[in-house]
Amino acid sequence: MPSADPRFDAIDPQYRRRAQAVLASLQSYFIEMPRGKSFCERRDFQLGYDAVRIATRNGSRLTGEALLDAIAREPRAWLVLRCILGVSPGEAAYLAAEQAATDGQELIIDQTDAREIDSRAKRGERLLFDEPPHGSKQRRYDELLRSMVPLLAELLQRPVPHVPPEKIHRLDKHDTHGGRATLRAALSTGEVPYSELLYERLLGRPYASHRDSVSGMVGRMIEQSISDLLERHNIDGRATRDRERVPGFPQAPDFLIPSRDTKVMIEAKLTEDDGTARDKVARVQTLRQYEDERPAAERRVIVAVIDGRGFGHRASDLNRMLRACDGHVYTLGELDRLVTRGGPLHPYIGTRK
Repeated sequence: MPSADPRFDAIDPQYRRRAQAVLASLQSYFIEMPRGKSFCERRDFQLGYDAVRIATRNGSRLTGEALLDAIAREPRAWLVLRCILGVSPGEAAYLAAEQAATDGQELIIDQTDAREIDSRAKRGERLLFDEPPHGSKQRRYDELLRSMVPLLAELLQRPVPHVPPEKIHRLDKHDTHGGRATLRAALSTGEVPYSELLYERLLGRPYASHRDSVSGMVGRMIEQSISDLLERHNIDGRATRDRERVPGFPQAPDFLIPSRDTKVMIEAKLTEDDGTARDKVARVQTLRQYEDERPAAERRVIVAVIDGRGFGHRASDLNRMLRACDGHVYTLGELDRLVTRGGPLHPYIGTRK
């Protein structure tokens, strides 16, 4: 073990070899992300942008009716409107509801509906219909958009209101800070200064919303890999559902091996930041606490399969996890170590009926 690396000073001596292997094999997933089913390609976004420019006559007719025409022609025009505002789907729904209240109306939009409208727009699925659609969801989304879009268009007409010096308004952006005038100027030229693009990246980060939308998919990578390992080696075990209550487990782990009369518990954790890593280590420590309260002969083995750069930030957190698991901490790249001779799952190979 290289003593020059100060991270290992926080690791108990008996776990340093395992910690070295874990830290050397941690992978990060923030650069490469799954596309998912609703990723909007650049060329498809351009279709929505062109539809908005045509329908609004390059911003000179920035009305709710014109924007609805654009969305009817090209569903991705909804994404363009939301990006002009610079808000998330849920925030767009909230702004529309607030504007409705200002106008003396009532508009209630479920956050799930707001996200689904956005996903459908990214996939290019039709959102507005000339005749009432047959599906109940299609009717609801059609009605919601016909209510939301004019309200959001009304919001964009006005310059940004003054706020105290210690605050910043979300619409105080290159294209929207002056209301109709600056938005028309941006749409009429079709271009934005490169420095403005870079500045908004500084505020929002490229791919941030897409990363958020696929975070669950990334997190399930480890769980799917473990399921594949169990199937490949014919191991009797099962994954638990989110927040499932399992008899005998005050806190259900992610996997039970075997599925009945469990002897090994597996926690699958992926994180890219140290704060979340600390929370996930605490969950494993809670499992350790429950096991320590059981008679020594009945205690089950705790295994953690982890990945993501978050676990590499704090060696002290990794040490706490190693203690809780008696050293049984592995990364996604080390998954086969669970089934090699001496590994915690080796005794259960071939036990699936």
